[in-house]
Amino acid sequence: MDPRAQRSRDRLTRAVLAFADAGRLDDVSVSELAREAEVTRDTFYRHASSVTDLLTIAIGEKLEEFGAAAVTEMPPRSELAAVLRASEPALLQHIVDHANIYRTALAGDNAAPVYRTLLRFLAGNIATGLRAYPDIAPLPPEQMDDTAILMVSTYSAAGFVAAVREWLMLGDLSDIDRAGEIIAASAPEWWRRATGRV
Repeated sequence: MDPRAQRSRDRLTRAVLAFADAGRLDDVSVSELAREAEVTRDTFYRHASSVTDLLTIAIGEKLEEFGAAAVTEMPPRSELAAVLRASEPALLQHIVDHANIYRTALAGDNAAPVYRTLLRFLAGNIATGLRAYPDIAPLPPEQMDDTAILMVSTYSAAGFVAAVREWLMLGDLSDIDRAGEIIAASAPEWWRRATGRV
């Protein structure tokens, strides 16, 4: 992206995240968002097809930044359980740090794209782990083809995202440890084994 387009994208991203942080998404028009970002509607549509689409893109970028900062390389198998256990509260902290944005994005009429973005991010990371450490998988290695990896990772990620959504809507966000304990206790057995909880 050329520098001018990147500046416009950054202004649009800041604006949509500010609206979401303030609890607004469904009632924000493209015109209002473009005005807030000090760009034209035409510029907006060069970057996204709707306000929800722009928020989904922005959240996807935040998740990618989180993922890039959290993992630099795959740990040795002997350290995997500790790394996985540490990643859970780190992700929950990321969500708490952006709680209003995630709450707004996951509660509104247009929550599905953001839900799918979270699901893809988590499922992709789980699938990477299953490929790198086939011994943690719930099925024997010869049965863990691409279809099985996709299904297992998506199933596991969907439970995590659904639990986080409920926590955001109902829970005490100051108690990340408690949320992590509840999610870990609800996780599939293979994940509990992989994280050293079984």
